[in-house]
Amino acid sequence: MIGAPGPRPIPSGLGARIIGFLSIALVPIGLVAYFQTAQLDDETRARTQLSLTDRTEAAVAAERSVITSVMGAANALGTISQVSGGSREQCSQALIEYVAGEPQVSFAALVGIDGTYLCATAEVPEKTSSERALELLAQPQRSIFRIKQPPISNEPVVVLLEPVFQQGRHIGHVAVSIPVATMRDLQRKDESAASNFTDVALFNADGELLKSNLGNEAIRPLLPDTIALASLPGQDKYSFLARSADGLERIFVVSAIVPDILYAISIWPEDSPELNALRAGSFAKALPLVMWAASVIVAYLAVNRLVIRHIRTLRYQMRSFARDRRLPAQTSAADMALELRDMENDFLLMSDSILQDEAQLENALREKTILLKEVHHRVKNNLQLISSIMNMQIRQSDTDETKRVLRRLQERIRGLAAIHRQLYRTADLGRVDVRELLEELTQHITLMSEQDDRKIEIIRDLDHVEVYPDQAMPLALLTAEAVANAEKYIQRDAEGQARITVSLKRTSDKDVAFEVTNTSNPEHLPVVDRMGGLGQRLIQAFSTQLGGELSQGLSGDIYRVAVTFRISDFKPEVVDY
Repeated sequence: MIGAPGPRPIPSGLGARIIGFLSIALVPIGLVAYFQTAQLDDETRARTQLSLTDRTEAAVAAERSVITSVMGAANALGTISQVSGGSREQCSQALIEYVAGEPQVSFAALVGIDGTYLCATAEVPEKTSSERALELLAQPQRSIFRIKQPPISNEPVVVLLEPVFQQGRHIGHVAVSIPVATMRDLQRKDESAASNFTDVALFNADGELLKSNLGNEAIRPLLPDTIALASLPGQDKYSFLARSADGLERIFVVSAIVPDILYAISIWPEDSPELNALRAGSFAKALPLVMWAASVIVAYLAVNRLVIRHIRTLRYQMRSFARDRRLPAQTSAADMALELRDMENDFLLMSDSILQDEAQLENALREKTILLKEVHHRVKNNLQLISSIMNMQIRQSDTDETKRVLRRLQERIRGLAAIHRQLYRTADLGRVDVRELLEELTQHITLMSEQDDRKIEIIRDLDHVEVYPDQAMPLALLTAEAVANAEKYIQRDAEGQARITVSLKRTSDKDVAFEVTNTSNPEHLPVVDRMGGLGQRLIQAFSTQLGGELSQGLSGDIYRVAVTFRISDFKPEVVDY
């Protein structure tokens, strides 16, 4: 159909195009704003993380000092001859003197790689029973771990192991115990830190929790739910947001007290200002996108109110005019732009001109239709006059052959007259009702057979089919010739009846099957002229004009003429002006 919208793989409306162009125009500005916002957000996050890390390190500064001091002293003890190479009494005396000078230390010992106590500051069993201690003693490296119920101190302690070497051979570790309660007393938090973070805990590189102010059992619900402490070591300082085991989102800050050995983790509550500062990053980065969307929406609303709304109204008016030739009852809105108002006025002028031209065309078409109907009426009258003259000639003829020839000719003329009668009676001169046409033709043939006392019954099985006059003419003549041939070869059946069947069936939207058959006597079949008479040649010619496929002759014990053709579209003749 002319003007029918085709497929639209992408939005092609004015609004969509405006959004597209504005998006492209705002992309550079949006990118600059995004990168500047992202840079500012990264700087803010970095400052916040640095502040959290500094406050975490300040909170464990005393513990760091004690642990590094104890590690240095344990390293020095391992190198003196009284400990590593002296007797058990000399070794124990050196350790006792060290413990006496360190109030934070509750116990010290030299332990062999197999867990045997070589010397100690107090009475000890021959060998340690701690599986964890035995595992670490076999490794020639510095380590730190927690014993919940030690046999000497009778309270939880943090044990530092410093490897001892003699002539390059690993002989054991200097073990120094610091009570957990003493480490809690060491922590002194300033006012700002005390009012913000929830707790600071110490843990080793294996993720073992060594100490916390709230207690190990109380702090576990506050630790990260899906992140193990053993996976946190790896960097000196960093912070992250995570959901704790109690389901709340918190800030966690990790700082290395002794790299690769001891780490501190501080826990900050969900209502801390630092948490809001770290969360603001996503909104800050999304702000350019929000500004872009707001700009596009405002521009679209402005264009929709100033342009698209009036274009839609004008489109509705055009569709109404195209559908039922109705002009708008009221003029455009007062806020319509001058260019759109001029467009609407041009449309109204064009519509009025179209209505006037259509009125003139309708008058001319009406006059042409009247003239064509008058022509068809006069042609029909002339053909009927010729048929009447031939009828008079038939009555005056003496031989049956002459009467038969004239009657066949008369049937052909009546077929032409029937077509012209249909054309001047129908409202649509470009269409002919084939069913009505064939009923009229076969009715004339039935009347002629009754006048000749032949008493032939014609059975009609006709579908409603409409064709152009160019196909109706050869179809009517084909019907007359086929029925005439069927009369020629007709025989009465066993019941003494003579019948001719005329069938017209629509096999598809454009395909039609036409068929004429008669009755015959199987014992005395008629003899069909194989060379073909005039009637058969005319049937062949008319089927060719129809553009159909012809099949005629005896089919079993009946005479049959079948034509299948396709309803053709109107093809105007080329006129050379």
